[in-house]
Amino acid sequence: MSDSFKNLQESRKALNAMNSALQSKLDENTLKIFLALNQIFDIVIAVEKKQQDFKPEETTDIGEKGLTLFDNLVYELAAKQLNSEKLEVEQISLVLAQWVIDHGGVLTVLQTVVDGLARLSNSLKDKEDLTSLLHLITQIVHACSDPIKHDIDTSNMFRPWRILNINRGIVATRTHNLDIMNRVFPELIQAIPLDAPGFFKEGMSEMARLNYPAPVRHLMQEYYDRTVSPPVH
Repeated sequence: MSDSFKNLQESRKALNAMNSALQSKLDENTLKIFLALNQIFDIVIAVEKKQQDFKPEETTDIGEKGLTLFDNLVYELAAKQLNSEKLEVEQISLVLAQWVIDHGGVLTVLQTVVDGLARLSNSLKDKEDLTSLLHLITQIVHACSDPIKHDIDTSNMFRPWRILNINRGIVATRTHNLDIMNRVFPELIQAIPLDAPGFFKEGMSEMARLNYPAPVRHLMQEYYDRTVSPPVH
């Protein structure tokens, strides 16, 4: 998780600070999104303080509303070329996603969360940090709704479910941990079977370019052969 946003309170504070700083640059619609997100965080923080809990379906509903607001806010910030604020909002969305998961909810909205994970993974090099991030990505993969997991429309290469699983595979590879890779790769094949061959093909190119350790290269070769190479008759 980003060091800047470790909990709900800090996330709400960051959103409020951004809202205040951008008042003169934002239109009424964007300001309403900030207000609605603040209300979402008020609700979940109040639940935490009272040590009560929503029913799973209520948690899912709050998550869907909040993450949809994040998607809308990111769109508005990008349109106004407020790129640093956009990146910050993407990271904050991970806190809400984690809250939904921790409280038994299902994730039905992914775009901003997936973008936030991708940005975060690109900033990490330490193997322990990558392993911690992989744990979060795995939680998010498992918490996705059934319609997302069924991945019916495979025509869009940039769909969040595909990017989420590809990124999970990349982060697993970057840990250089064979046990982790052997856990993640079969799930990747199951989650995005039509895209998995391309992942392992690209992985083999990266193995050579970045000079990965031999055991990692050999394992990637095994999965490459399994999914890409034609069967021997």
